[in-house]
Amino acid sequence: MTSRHSQTATGLKDKSRVLVIGCGPAGSFFALHLLREAKIAGKTIQVTLIDKRVTREFPGGEWRLKGCNSCAGVISPRLYNAMAKSNLKLPRKVVGTEFSHIWIHGLWKNFPLKVPSPQKLYSIFRGVLPLDRKCRGDGFDNFLLEKAVEKGASVITGIVETIGYTGTRTPLLTIKTPLGKPLSIKSDFVCIATGMNAPAAPPHTLNRFLTSYQTLNPRFTPPGVRPALVVELKPGRAYLKKYMNKELYLIVSGSKRLRLDHIVLVPKREYLTIALSGKSIDTASFPDDTEKIIRQFLSLPHVQAILPLITLETTPIKCSCCPNMVVTPSVSPFEDRISMVGDAMGARLYRDGLYSAFISAKSLARTVIHTGLDKKSLARENRWVMHWLKKDNRYGKVIFGLIQVILKSEILSRILYQTFATEMKFKGMNKWPLGKVLWQIGSGGADYGKICRDLLCLPVFYSLLIGVVKTLRNVLTEIFFGLNWGAYGRYPTVILREKRDYIKQSISAPLGITLDTMPEMERMYSIKIRATSHTIFKELGKFGDDTAGFLRLRFVDVRRISGLPNHVGSIIRYKLKALPISMDIRLARCIPNKALVYAPQELFTRQGKLLFDITPTKDGNNRLVIYTAFNFKKGRGIIRQSFWKLFKHLFPAYAHDVVWNHAICCIKAQAEHCTDQSIKNRV
Repeated sequence: MTSRHSQTATGLKDKSRVLVIGCGPAGSFFALHLLREAKIAGKTIQVTLIDKRVTREFPGGEWRLKGCNSCAGVISPRLYNAMAKSNLKLPRKVVGTEFSHIWIHGLWKNFPLKVPSPQKLYSIFRGVLPLDRKCRGDGFDNFLLEKAVEKGASVITGIVETIGYTGTRTPLLTIKTPLGKPLSIKSDFVCIATGMNAPAAPPHTLNRFLTSYQTLNPRFTPPGVRPALVVELKPGRAYLKKYMNKELYLIVSGSKRLRLDHIVLVPKREYLTIALSGKSIDTASFPDDTEKIIRQFLSLPHVQAILPLITLETTPIKCSCCPNMVVTPSVSPFEDRISMVGDAMGARLYRDGLYSAFISAKSLARTVIHTGLDKKSLARENRWVMHWLKKDNRYGKVIFGLIQVILKSEILSRILYQTFATEMKFKGMNKWPLGKVLWQIGSGGADYGKICRDLLCLPVFYSLLIGVVKTLRNVLTEIFFGLNWGAYGRYPTVILREKRDYIKQSISAPLGITLDTMPEMERMYSIKIRATSHTIFKELGKFGDDTAGFLRLRFVDVRRISGLPNHVGSIIRYKLKALPISMDIRLARCIPNKALVYAPQELFTRQGKLLFDITPTKDGNNRLVIYTAFNFKKGRGIIRQSFWKLFKHLFPAYAHDVVWNHAICCIKAQAEHCTDQSIKNRV
């Protein structure tokens, strides 16, 4: 007598039939991988995808998925590369936005992470919603389904109600068709790719289906899930270009009332996807609480700093859903000739569920073609996937817990910020120890276990140690000068080492001047401001006025003593409040709405310059650069030389960094506030 194991311990034979329950990415990925592996093995396999959401407008027309796919919709660099190797190139019609930066926002400490070349990071539409979207069929899921059909897969519209075995222990599905007639289909293998967010059947039917499957596989336990809230707004292309141009935002905090710990803002052409999770989402009653939560979210100060002027009155919700995010893998997702795949098997925590679906589908396809169909073979060959997901999510909880603690702490977030800013200033982009880790966290570009190892390596420790020292030094300097950040956001204002010479050339060329190549003290600061050049120029005109929100220093009085704002010849005096010591700087050159050049009197310095430059950015905003450089006086004789050396050390370069970093962030906040108020008044 032949044992059950020997009957199933080989791969699919030629002309075998495979049924895939679910036409989402996991199901389509599996079909594509399976057909490719079968071709390599010289086998002809009949693959049929089943989903109640698929329709075709006329006989012989294209199959299309309808409905919502309950997903923020991001293609990570890892998934993009994996798909490219499988000849799955995303067409432009599927791409929402190609990102140039990821922003990680903490408690007013913000980290811009540039997408390194040649990596790609995209937003995509998954389904056909929102309803007013043009070309609603051009979504990622339909793209994959179309590719699967091109490679030879067929499609059935219907709801899988039960799964069982025939007398020869081959899978048997009972399917309810659109006409209401039950349909029974035998197959040699069944792939269950129903997902956990938007199942391919109504809840009561899915429960019936899972009950029938658990009868076959009593040890199976579905993945652990956590609720999320996903909404689509339509601010329009012009708004998103101005405020979120090619930028993906990750925010790690809500408020005491709105407890959120994972927030994603994803621009997609004229739409904006907002995905929220946290304790307030866990305990909410949807859809009743949807509008209340989004209204509270949009009113948060740090969210208003990113999305000014957005309210539900001006930008109503176009669609919303409450999907389940997979947070732990399933248990025992394999049975003879049956296997789960994608979210139904498990997914990475908070990041890149599409990539984990790609990997699990690829591994399963290779197993059923080349190894075996029995439960033991399926579990053995895919054990590494289950182990990867379990281990990855365990480390993921550690990583996200640590990020929550750090970015919600004022002092710890400052240390992280200072460490990152120091790396930007002194190291090439490919040599940022902490920056690399932050990029991996933001993009999902590495397994969480690897991120933990990278975070604990010596270069990161050394970089953080420098950050601790500089943070302590800067905090003491801020206390000394009486600088108060208040509600101003803190942004890295350093200029990348690779761009310094280019920036110096770009700000000096319009003025027809040449900046010294190696002055004794040289500092540059840059920040993007969402305001017109006129508004920024007007804010710079407050330099030395009582109304200025910047350079309000405890021991130094900064005041215009003659001339008009932004007029050549006006003089700003720096005066120590307790001593009769002062220094004047004179506005020597002015290009209205573009540049200001101040020349310090040569009482304390030689050949000094203080330069403000405003340059338009590609997204319709402006970038403000502040440049200051001078040489210290030397003096003649031992006494004078000693005095000027002491003077040099009393005003170290880092003090300029602290003061001007605060000043340029204040200028940004004030200019953007004036712009927002002007728009509100016009409306």
